[in-house]
Amino acid sequence: MYINLPKSVKFIIEKIKEHCEEAYIVGGCVRDSILGILPNDYDITTSAKPNKIIDIFKGYKIIENGIKHGTVGILIEDEVYEITTYRVEGEYEDNRRPKNVEFTSKLVDDLKRRDFTINAMAYNEEDKLIDYFDGVKDLHDKKIRTVGNPDERFIEDGLRIIRAIRFSSKLGFDIEKETFESIKRNSSILKNISRERVSDEIKKIILSENPQKLGLLYSLNIFKELEIYSHVENYEDFCTKLTILKECNISLEQRLLMIEFLILENNTKRLNKTKEKIEFYNKNIRKNNIVSKLKYPNNVTKYINNMIDYMLIDNIDLDKIGIKKILNKIGIDNLKDILKLKEIYYKKVGDCEEIEELSIRKHSIDKYTEFIEEIAKNNECYKINDLDINGNDLRLMGYSGKSIGEQLNLLLEIVICNPEKNSKSELMNLSRLNKID
Repeated sequence: MYINLPKSVKFIIEKIKEHCEEAYIVGGCVRDSILGILPNDYDITTSAKPNKIIDIFKGYKIIENGIKHGTVGILIEDEVYEITTYRVEGEYEDNRRPKNVEFTSKLVDDLKRRDFTINAMAYNEEDKLIDYFDGVKDLHDKKIRTVGNPDERFIEDGLRIIRAIRFSSKLGFDIEKETFESIKRNSSILKNISRERVSDEIKKIILSENPQKLGLLYSLNIFKELEIYSHVENYEDFCTKLTILKECNISLEQRLLMIEFLILENNTKRLNKTKEKIEFYNKNIRKNNIVSKLKYPNNVTKYINNMIDYMLIDNIDLDKIGIKKILNKIGIDNLKDILKLKEIYYKKVGDCEEIEELSIRKHSIDKYTEFIEEIAKNNECYKINDLDINGNDLRLMGYSGKSIGEQLNLLLEIVICNPEKNSKSELMNLSRLNKID
């Protein structure tokens, strides 16, 4: 097997070999190259100790941040290449990090400490592919399998549990049976892993080409251990509908919003009234949803918590005035996004819903979309900034403090219902009539 190596990578490997040491590319770059995917970066593993690497590349910019773990960075043509000495790892602590690492002279020892067979291959142009653990076979079979005993691998580093699912979603592979069962047995280990690290891995699953693999977090008890979405009434229905995520924009916010909506719908089908659905969500789901439990950035959490109520907008019969009031709260782009997500939802689940009910929902979406287009085309007022009067005008009329904001909100309410009143003279007259000295 031949892998085309970048010029700088070839240079590094050859330079190390000139000093009677071994060197290979290793890990994800080998995996991706075999799959025909251009690697994002190239990691290099070597028999040379860190001090020798520093000596070999004297004259180049050296980054020593990871030197205690055997990693030296070399800057070549504005790119940093990490070169790591073959190593074996001591006993792990806290299911995440080894207490110590020791250098070894054998490549096989370095490769067998790695997580999955597809990530435990090495390559250079002289020795070609080094594959002690049948990584190529697992790539061919589209399997995610640990190197060696899966229980040991997951107990060493609990984050590998989520990484198995992440690689499954990234590559569209299945998790091999023994590895799958081991994840089930060891999912409680994730309680020892920082929420930030878990959050980052789950984010990658959500944004992957196969976001429906998120369903594995249920079937493997992972969400249960993380106390996320403690109740899903119809698990199979939920997992089936997760395929909808593939149709959504590759946006964390939009995909998270769709997940929240699927959870809401799954748990409230027995409820007929929109208000009851929202009340159930607020009482039973919001407090243990994915954004709250996994510490996503405040802007993401705020977006999800603000938008979820409006994901049921097609359940309500609104006129143009009602749409304007919603636009005032969440803005035109956000409402367009919600209607687009609902359109995607009904397109994908149409066969699962009552035909008559589906028709009503689709009609509502079409009607609200037309309202938005009319409002935008006619520059109709739906927010305070659209009023033909501002706070300075009211101040000149004698308004002050919070009364300015209160009056602007009152005028907005009037104009939303009566667009023809949005003229400065009309609004000033209304403000004079309303003012109490």
